[in-house]
Amino acid sequence: MLADTVMVGSLGAIALGAAAFASSLFNVYLVFGIGLLAPMAAQFARIHGQQNEKQGGHFLRHSLFIAVACSVSLMVLLYALLPFLHMFGQTAEVLKQGAVFLQILTWSLLPSLLFQNYKQFTDGMGQTKIAMYIMIGGVVLNIVGNYFLIHGYGKFHGYGLNGSAYATLISRWLMALILMIFVHAAPRFRNFLREKWTCTFDFDLVKDQLRLGLPNAFTFLFEVGAFASAALMMGWFGTDPLAAHQITLSLASTTFLIAVGVGIASSIRVGFEMGRGNPRAARFAAYTSIAMGAGFMALCGLGFYFLRGWLPTLYVDDVDVIAWAAKFFMIVAVFQIFDGLQAVTVGSLRGLSDTQWPSLMAFFSYWVIGLPIGYFLAFYGGLGPVGIWLGLLAGLVTASILLSIRFYILSRRYIKSSHGILTID
Repeated sequence: MLADTVMVGSLGAIALGAAAFASSLFNVYLVFGIGLLAPMAAQFARIHGQQNEKQGGHFLRHSLFIAVACSVSLMVLLYALLPFLHMFGQTAEVLKQGAVFLQILTWSLLPSLLFQNYKQFTDGMGQTKIAMYIMIGGVVLNIVGNYFLIHGYGKFHGYGLNGSAYATLISRWLMALILMIFVHAAPRFRNFLREKWTCTFDFDLVKDQLRLGLPNAFTFLFEVGAFASAALMMGWFGTDPLAAHQITLSLASTTFLIAVGVGIASSIRVGFEMGRGNPRAARFAAYTSIAMGAGFMALCGLGFYFLRGWLPTLYVDDVDVIAWAAKFFMIVAVFQIFDGLQAVTVGSLRGLSDTQWPSLMAFFSYWVIGLPIGYFLAFYGGLGPVGIWLGLLAGLVTASILLSIRFYILSRRYIKSSHGILTID
C-alpha cells in the first residue's frame, strides 16, 4: 500500500484522492477478513505447545473453509456497494476513478485471505520468516508492476491509476499460491497434514473458530472503519486534504504494522505458553511485547514530528497538499505511542483467547468517542480537517487504556487459578 501511494502520487492529487477513497472502502472489507482469521495464529501456537500435530492439520482445513467462504461473501457485498458510491459525498472526479479502482481491488480479496489463512498456520508454528520472505517478494513484484502498468513501457501506454490496482491483484495471487504450495510441500509440515482433506467436516470446530474470529473481525472493523469514515469526512473538505490524509495515513499505517507484527508475535508466544500451562510466562511475554511496541512507536512519533515538512514531498510536489500533511503529522506523532500500545495489547489478548471484550472496547473507543469528537471538532469546533485527526487520537487513547486494563485483570486471573485455565466471561 505504501508503494502504491508513492507511485500513484505522480499522477496528481485527484488520482491520489481516488486511490484513498477506494482503498479506504476496500480495506474495511479486507481487514474484517484478516481479523476473522487473526486469532488462528494463537490457536495454532497453543496446539503447537500441546504438541498435537493431528489437531493442527484438522484446524487448518477448517480455517481454510472459513477463509474461502468469507472471501466470497465479502466480494459479493463489495459489488453490491458499487451502485451506491455516490452516497459517500466525494467529488465527481474522485468517484469516477475510484469506482473502477475498487472493482479491480475486489478480486484480490480471495488471494489475500488465502495467504492470511496459511500465514496464521506458519506463524503459529513459529515459522514467521516464511510469510515474510514471500511478502517481500510480493512487494518487489508490486513495485515493478506499478511502474510498468501505471506508466507503460515502449508502445505499451499503461493503465494509469488502474495499473496500480492490477499490480496489487497480480502480486496477491502469486503470494497466496506460493505460500500454499510451500506449506503442502515442505517436509517440516508433513506431520500436520497427514490426515486426508476429505475427512469428515466438523461444524462444531468451525463454530469454535468463528466464536473467536468474529469478535476479533469486528475489533478490526471498528478501528479500520473509523479511519475509513475519517477519510470520507476528509473528502468533504476537498481533494487536497483528502490527498494529504492518504499520505499521512500510508506512513502511519506502515509504522503501525510493525506494532501489529509485535502484537502477532505476542499472541503466538502467549498462546504457546498457555498451551504449556504456564500463564506467568505468557504474561511476561505480553508485557515485554507491549514495551517493545510502545517504545518503537514513540521513536516513530519523533521522526514524524521532526520530518513532517519533508515526508509529504516523497509523494507530491503540491504545496497545499504538503501543508495539510505536515499539520496531520504533528498529531500522528502523538498518537503513535497509543496506536502501538493498543495494537500489541489486543494481540496479547488474542493469545488468551479473549476477543469479545476487545471488540466492545474498540466499538466504544472509535465510534462512541473518536469519530463523534472528530466530527464535532471538524465541523462545529472550527478546526476543519485537523479536528478529524484529533478525534482519531482520542479514540486510540481510549482504546489503549481500556485494553491495557482488560489484559491486566485477565492475565492476573489466569495466574491466580490453580492450573491457569479459566472460562473467559
